[in-house]
Amino acid sequence: MAQLPHLVEDRGELKLNASINGTRRDLVLSDRGKSLLVDDLEYEKADLVPFTVVKALVLAGGASVPEGQDARDAAWGLSGADGGRDATAEDCYRTAEYLRAVEVSERAVETLREHVRETDLSTYLNADEITSNAERVGKLSDIARDL
Repeated sequence: MAQLPHLVEDRGELKLNASINGTRRDLVLSDRGKSLLVDDLEYEKADLVPFTVVKALVLAGGASVPEGQDARDAAWGLSGADGGRDATAEDCYRTAEYLRAVEVSERAVETLREHVRETDLSTYLNADEITSNAERVGKLSDIARDL
């Protein structure tokens, strides 16, 4: 049985251990990603993290491969979704709030929207609410032009 995504501590730093393309990897958590998992969802070292949350974090840039693998490629390579801990309503609600607040790379935004549509995240977030950093910059430019 594949080892499921879980939190690990490496040299005093909390990381998310997951299987990507068949290899166990310690993903680096952004400050916002760590805040979601630890402060909002109250996960601790060794806790299993629901696949729904893991994939959303990877696509939104909250958990990344240290060597800089593209978020979309890393998310597609994730495995271990069968079994493990199911996302609770609280997991989905907090993750949806997180996704509203972050800027997603242009390359990953459509994949993240699809992930939201296919999971219980859609209960708390309309996939179209997720915007890429390019879309946000465009909206700001439109606002500035209108002034």
